[in-house]
Order: sequence, then C-alpha cells, then structure tokens
Amino acid sequence: MRAGGAALFGLWAACVVAAPEARSDPVVFRHVLDNSPLEVKPRPNEVETEAVKRFKETGQNPYAGEEAALAEGKKLYQTNCQACHLPDGSGRIGPSLIDGSWKYERVATDVGMFEIIYGGASGAMQSFSRRGMTQDQILKVMAYVRSLKKS
Repeated sequence: MRAGGAALFGLWAACVVAAPEARSDPVVFRHVLDNSPLEVKPRPNEVETEAVKRFKETGQNPYAGEEAALAEGKKLYQTNCQACHLPDGSGRIGPSLIDGSWKYERVATDVGMFEIIYGGASGAMQSFSRRGMTQDQILKVMAYVRSLKKS
C-alpha cells in the first residue's frame, strides 16, 4: 500500500471508530404524572407511518419544518388544541406552548411532548390517542406547535 493510501485508510479507520453509534434501543415512553411505562400502540385500523417508526427509533420528530405536515398539524391544532392553548399557543385554560416555561419540563423534548399529547396529563389535558388522534397526527401537531415559537 502506498503512503497516501495508508494515510487515507488510517483516516477512514479513525472516523469509523470515532463515529457515534446509531440508537439501538427504541424510545421508552412514560406517563407524565407518575413516570410509569406508557404503552404506545396503534389504534384499531391505524397503520404506523414511516415517520412514526422513525420517531420511535430516534425520539426526534421527522415532521419538524416539513410544510405539508405543518399545514395538517395546524388544522389539527385548530380543531383540538386552540380552545385551551389559544390560536397563537400563548395559553388560556392550558399553559402556554410558546414561552419555554413548561408545566412539565419533559415537554421541551419531542418525546415528552408526544407522551403528554398521546397519554394525557393533569386537568383538562386528556389523552388524545383516546380521543381518536393517530400517532402520525400527534407528530404533525407537535411540528406545528414547535413552529409557533418561531412565529
């Protein structure tokens, strides 16, 4: 092997060793009120989308910043969320979703926000999975809510 080839091989080997490993364990979801395990499963006749599968693997919302998802998320938010959180997310009955001051700190993460919307919390914040919202729709609402902070 020539000297240049050896140097390139060494650089490649260093990158492979130093590269972060992909997440091997799926995300563990928990109830916000008592931290007990939260079973997240498809509703009857719900098909898990690729976005939902990716979210469960990475804990990151794949719809963040995606225009079509934001548009659908906005419609879902207007129907299901704005009565308590107001159209701009500043809060009324429910807390503000835009000021960065969270009732439950975990909502600052995508996993935490999903847990609260999917499983519910205290007061009027009931489980939206029980209200008929799919996991994919929850991810789209989350993407829209996160976009409100930038508005």
